[in-house]
Amino acid sequence: MDNKAKDRLAVKTATANVDKRKAEISANPFTPTGKGGKGGVPLTMTLSLTDNALADYVVAPRQVQLVLGYIHELGGTATVQQINEVAVKAKGDMTWCRPSGELYEQTPQKIMCTYIKKMKGLDAWNKSYGIKPLVS
Repeated sequence: MDNKAKDRLAVKTATANVDKRKAEISANPFTPTGKGGKGGVPLTMTLSLTDNALADYVVAPRQVQLVLGYIHELGGTATVQQINEVAVKAKGDMTWCRPSGELYEQTPQKIMCTYIKKMKGLDAWNKSYGIKPLVS
């Protein structure tokens, strides 16, 4: 390889290195590296009301009670996606909101990340109520 060819190769390599570094600098440095928290509740998860759901639903917080109501409105079995969709359209006593009328910021799917184990009877609601499966 002659000197001109070596110089052209060196310039080409240097240009490629500069372009690569520019791309690295302009890339967002805050790209998530973790796999998330404890995991989520997939939109495709199907939930069905248990036989004792009506008798035991009072142990659950308001948001879970609303979710149970949406599952009932959907025929007793629903996917999390369907529950989310009903929550957006719900009116009256079933509106996805606090008793004050202030809308909840989190979706039903998001609150289920906290409550799904209790809803399925895998964890106790508290020491007084114990385990009360509301969905399967």
